[in-house]
Amino acid sequence: MFGLHDIELQYGGLKVLEHFNLNCDRQQFICLFGPSGTGKTSILNILAGIVKPRSGRVASNSRRLAYVFQEPRLLPWLTVEENLQLGLYNLGLPSRQRRRRVVSLLPLLGLAGFGGYYPGQLSGGMKQRVSIGRAFAIEPDLLLLDEPFCGLDERLKKDMQELLLSLGQWHACTTVMVTHDLKEAVRLSDRIVVVRGRPCQIVLDLYLEPEQRCKPSYARQMERILTDALNPVKLGACM
Repeated sequence: MFGLHDIELQYGGLKVLEHFNLNCDRQQFICLFGPSGTGKTSILNILAGIVKPRSGRVASNSRRLAYVFQEPRLLPWLTVEENLQLGLYNLGLPSRQRRRRVVSLLPLLGLAGFGGYYPGQLSGGMKQRVSIGRAFAIEPDLLLLDEPFCGLDERLKKDMQELLLSLGQWHACTTVMVTHDLKEAVRLSDRIVVVRGRPCQIVLDLYLEPEQRCKPSYARQMERILTDALNPVKLGACM
């Protein structure tokens, strides 16, 4: 769980966040949804401790944090198994236990038989599977994802979404994901936080009914709500 309280962030003369607040008090899958350039990745980076805000308070009780970027960022001189083990060294696990955990993950990732391959021998989708698996290998409390599927075609994107859902059943954790994809946000999320403007403002905090998400009519309704939330004319009419 985490809290961002009265956060201010500025790059030079550009105010990205001003009096920004976002709280999560229970395990959820949260999507940050909105136009490019509004500060969604900056919010992830503040949660990760990569960026320090100008002012405000960041609270988190997570002991293990994992971050999945747009690019897989695999080490090319290490095999799939070795890349998957990278985060486990900090946990102090002995080599036998590290390998056992990674070997058990490979079938879940759809990579059975590829543990000895190097990144240069893998497709783009397989590399991203390794990247996501590396994050789940440490069994994080808080998982951050910055548009991890944006470079994939629609078929691969759906496969990766299924992978993320299945790994979430293998190890449940609070997740915050940045996306520009309406359908992706509805399909994956328990909660969608819609942001827009500069400095960034939350214009909608939408809680979904997970058991309804597979129904096309419900998904279309949620997509309309999200689209309307980013429409300045409709937004102004509601204020």
